[in-house]
Amino acid sequence: MDALASKPAVETWPVDRLRPYERNSRRHSSEQIEQIAASIRQWGRTMPILAADDGIVLAGHGRLAAGKLLGMTDVPVIVARGWTNQQKRVYVIADNRLTDASDWDDEMLRLELADLVEGGFEIALTGITEDELSRLSVGVGELEHMPELADGDRSPFRDMTFIPMASSGTSLSAPSLGRLSRAIRTIPIDRRKAMRSPRCAEYLERVS
Repeated sequence: MDALASKPAVETWPVDRLRPYERNSRRHSSEQIEQIAASIRQWGRTMPILAADDGIVLAGHGRLAAGKLLGMTDVPVIVARGWTNQQKRVYVIADNRLTDASDWDDEMLRLELADLVEGGFEIALTGITEDELSRLSVGVGELEHMPELADGDRSPFRDMTFIPMASSGTSLSAPSLGRLSRAIRTIPIDRRKAMRSPRCAEYLERVS
C-alpha cells in the first residue's frame, strides 16, 4: 500500500473514468444525493473521491453521483495505487463503518444550530432534518415574563394566549412555526394536560 497519509496527491479525472464498486454495501437515497449536490453548490468540491488505479471508487460514491447530477465532467481524485484487492474491499466497508461509531453532543449541536437558525442560514445544507430540529428544540424559545395572579385568583389551570416571536422582535417564519407546532405535539398528552387548561389540552390532543 502506498503512503497516502504522507502525500495524498490529488488528480483531476473525467467522470467517465470512474466506476462505482459493484459490491458497495452503503446505499445513497436520491434525497441524500440531492443534499450532497446542494453542499457542492454551496462550498465547492472540498473532498476528493478515493479510487483505485483502475477507476473503481473506494470512497465517495455519493459525491460521484452528486457530481453527475450537477453535470460535472471531471472530479478531484486521490488514487490508491499499490493496494491489494483485499485492502480495497476492506477499505470500502471501513470508510463507511468507522464514521458510524461516533455520536453527537446534543447540547453542543443544539447551540450551534440555534445560532445558525438565528442568523438565517439554510439549515437543510447540514443534512439535519426538521424532525431532528424539533427533537433538539431548535427554534423554540422558552416563555418568559409569565403573568402572576393574586392568591385569590389562582386556579389549577390558566388559559393563556401567546404570540410566538423571534428574539429580534419579528414574527416567526413559517418553518419556525412548523417546528414550534411539532415540538408541542411531541409533549405527551398527559403532560400537556398537567401544563395547560382543559380546553388547550383538548385542542392539542385533536391535532396530534
